[in-house]
Amino acid sequence: MAEETEETPVWNIEAGQWGALTRRAASGADALEDGAYVRAEAAAGGAVDLAFYATPLNKPAEWALPFLESVAGVRALGAAVGRAWHQPETGFVQFEVYLPAAAQALAADYESGTSDLDFVTYEQAVDRAVRGTPADADWLGREFARLVALSRL
Repeated sequence: MAEETEETPVWNIEAGQWGALTRRAASGADALEDGAYVRAEAAAGGAVDLAFYATPLNKPAEWALPFLESVAGVRALGAAVGRAWHQPETGFVQFEVYLPAAAQALAADYESGTSDLDFVTYEQAVDRAVRGTPADADWLGREFARLVALSRL
């Protein structure tokens, strides 16, 4: 279960609990029951990761990115915010914020000439933007906690 720290909650769960989470994510369109989406995705070595998508109905604070990504199993569009994966040898759940929509927005500005960034500065801006903000990381942690609660672990 979750252990509060000064930064973000640390999750340590058993393999069976992770299996329950991934089954819920794979079972239907609205596993989070409020407009945000979570999907179970195959990962290396037969593992299963959880991918989290925001929508206009449920998004991180101060979100300014478009919702242009297809979300498997639904007709709605969303925006990937990040993923979670389980380390079976330790039980810890790891999180990574990853915002492809941020990279796409910067690329559109750069390629259209709207931005006056040189290439190196542009690449650095993309790297920073893709990693998101603290609000994005908080949202990802809260959505994972909601998935845990909805899965009744």
